[in-house]
Amino acid sequence: MIAAVDCDLRQSYCVRGDGRAGRAIYPVNAVLSAGSGDLSIILFEIASPVSFNRGAAGHAAMTQLAKWAIWNVAWAMEINLRLPGQVLVAPSNVWTRGYDLKTRHQIAGCTQPKKDLRECEAMIWFYKQRPTDWRPLAEYLAAL
Repeated sequence: MIAAVDCDLRQSYCVRGDGRAGRAIYPVNAVLSAGSGDLSIILFEIASPVSFNRGAAGHAAMTQLAKWAIWNVAWAMEINLRLPGQVLVAPSNVWTRGYDLKTRHQIAGCTQPKKDLRECEAMIWFYKQRPTDWRPLAEYLAAL
């Protein structure tokens, strides 16, 4: 079974390949709240080295971006250590293939009621189309 995780600072989301979904403050708990059962692959959207934040308050935005990036990578490692299955990561600038949010949700046929859960569905769909966009965590970090 495959699952995908969207890790935010205050809430994390998970959708499994069978459509079961969960959310929790911590990503490990989000995965567990989506249901029990064997997971062979866990997709995790990792912090991107590309900044999409170009607003006027760039200094404050960079502080928030760095905070999220550290949180995100730490939880990717925690999932990698604590949950069964291979953890594969990809930053959004890679796995989305450049499609905006609305377009990728349409392409992937997402049906979950919340945007972040639809994003997890999209990760699974895009992974099935191009699995080579996703890499083991240690490999991704070593290449930074």
